[in-house]
Amino acid sequence: MQTTAERLTLEPFAVGATPTIYLAGAIDKVPPEFATTWRQAATKALEDKYIVLDPTAGKDLFAPNVNTSVYTPAQIVESDLAAIMRSDIILAEVSRADIPYHGTSMEIAYAYNQGKTIYVWGNCRSYWIRYHATQIFNELADALEHLLYG
Repeated sequence: MQTTAERLTLEPFAVGATPTIYLAGAIDKVPPEFATTWRQAATKALEDKYIVLDPTAGKDLFAPNVNTSVYTPAQIVESDLAAIMRSDIILAEVSRADIPYHGTSMEIAYAYNQGKTIYVWGNCRSYWIRYHATQIFNELADALEHLLYG
């Protein structure tokens, strides 16, 4: 029989509780389809095993000026921080070399400071993101496989 400490090492979440995942990644400076498509695929793959929090859900990313005037900075940042606080795991996309990932980097650092598990996928070259990540995967499929099957 396992000791409590051994069981908690294997089961980091409360027994019977469904872990929650926050989907971080590019929204600004990318087409709405890019921001939403991978999140929808991840949600579909994970929703039977996890509660999935998607910061793009319910937002009109196709609205003109969506990243400058449709929502206030407080609306975006405060709701994202609250979702990260409710999460056990962060799954972060950093797959593009053509954008800076300012918001995603801030979310990763915040989650790290809160002791969250952080899985990153994409061609990650940033020292800062690599430092804060629990584990890095090349592709979304690799991260999803790890989350689903260990």
